[in-house]
Amino acid sequence: MTAGLPGLTVQVAAPLGELPPPLRTDVAGFVGATRRGPVGTPVRVEGLTGYREVFGDLDPGATTSYAIRGYYENGGDLAWVVRVAGAGTPASAEWDVADLAGFSAAAYQVVASSPGTWAEGGRVTIWYRSGSLADSSEVDVRVVVPGEPVEAFARIPAGQVAERLAASRLIRLMPAPRAAAAGPAGPPRRFKVSELSLTGGADVAPGVDDYLAAIDALADQPEVAIVAAPDLGGHLTGDTDQRAVVSALLSTAASLLDRLVLLDVPAGQAGNTPAPQDALAWAATMLPPDPVLRRAGAIYYPGLLVPDPLGGLTAPLRAVPPSGHVAGVISRLDRERGAYYTPANVVLEEAVDLDPPLTEPEQEAVFGAGLNLLRCAPGRGLQVWGGRTLDPGHLYVAHRRLLHRLVRAVHRVADPLVFDVNGPKLRLSLVRAVTSVLLAAFRSGALAGGRPQDGFQVVCDSTNNPPGADPGQVVCDIAVAPAVPMEFIRLRLLVSQQSQLEVVET
Repeated sequence: MTAGLPGLTVQVAAPLGELPPPLRTDVAGFVGATRRGPVGTPVRVEGLTGYREVFGDLDPGATTSYAIRGYYENGGDLAWVVRVAGAGTPASAEWDVADLAGFSAAAYQVVASSPGTWAEGGRVTIWYRSGSLADSSEVDVRVVVPGEPVEAFARIPAGQVAERLAASRLIRLMPAPRAAAAGPAGPPRRFKVSELSLTGGADVAPGVDDYLAAIDALADQPEVAIVAAPDLGGHLTGDTDQRAVVSALLSTAASLLDRLVLLDVPAGQAGNTPAPQDALAWAATMLPPDPVLRRAGAIYYPGLLVPDPLGGLTAPLRAVPPSGHVAGVISRLDRERGAYYTPANVVLEEAVDLDPPLTEPEQEAVFGAGLNLLRCAPGRGLQVWGGRTLDPGHLYVAHRRLLHRLVRAVHRVADPLVFDVNGPKLRLSLVRAVTSVLLAAFRSGALAGGRPQDGFQVVCDSTNNPPGADPGQVVCDIAVAPAVPMEFIRLRLLVSQQSQLEVVET
């Protein structure tokens, strides 16, 4: 708005308005085996109850199910889960309804809701009753699968049975082809009880391509800020396949610049965590030499012994990789103190011992190789005792996660500006938007110095956009100094003529 008087002009600029909050950085994404659930599709689950509804409870063949329990027990709030499996088949049973009125098909296939042997031996009981009219026929359905809550559906109109059972977590109903019966059909029955047994389910172990597809699918979920693949070593035993997946995890995270990968040292043949010398040999073999990729990940060692309700009296404890528990700690501290808080000296819940316990020389060797230690301190329980990435030049997990938080926040405020015309107005808008994000980080204590200019710098002017530069690209340079230590992290925002925003680390 502009108002004028003789010799005086006042121009009032419209305010930026309330800036949208950055995407959360406390959300974990898991790639691995689960008891049941859709294969290869990322699913957002809130709390352990939400996870069980989609993927079922603990499964002895699914380490990821134990890791996710550890995630929620240690303070995780929300997760994205991608079930990884080969081309298995679901258990099923045939249901013949040719002598019953009111159905849209003569036979149905009752099929488990997802592939695998989890529904093998499940019982489906169907009570049919017919009224005086053809469209008044109804069914009651009861589904009993070992290890799953019993499901019951009452008074379903016969013509809607397939649609209504789509709400089941355990089964689906599909019309099945059926040959015409020999001879004339008898009168429709008015009452019938069908007892069906689900059989024929098969599990197929996933391969490297299944893992790579799952990693790509998880990369498309912008909420995910912590990534883990607890079953990787159990599914892929060859060094080449494991190396390909580890590289894909780290390169995806490094390119997105907004998430951290927690790698697990694969368990040995007996299911226990390898000895320190074997763990260090695995890390030396699997980790790529590129420091840009290594700074996107961290390894915590050794594994954990956790209560196992499936083990009974003979095996009450189970060895599991620590990534799920550590991800839960990081998630909780993020919400309580901020993304820049180091996940160290924090007690781990839902774990009773280390696997294996380490001597002091072994701890020194593991620490010297760049792995983060878990320790059992007398009187303090099990603790996270380290917060370093795998890149010696960019040591701290807290700094990387601060960077991830800033990248997400910058994207949120700068993405709407990519369609503006290149010029001083766009550059000023970028500086104002990015500065507002960094001021919030400075006031929260995440950045160094007593003044904002000590903690960050934003440059988007003629110094990095000279008159002869490409008119189709705007460059905005950002330097950020974490509170400890006081050394700058440098980012560059590039707005292209294709109206795309890219954030890179320089």
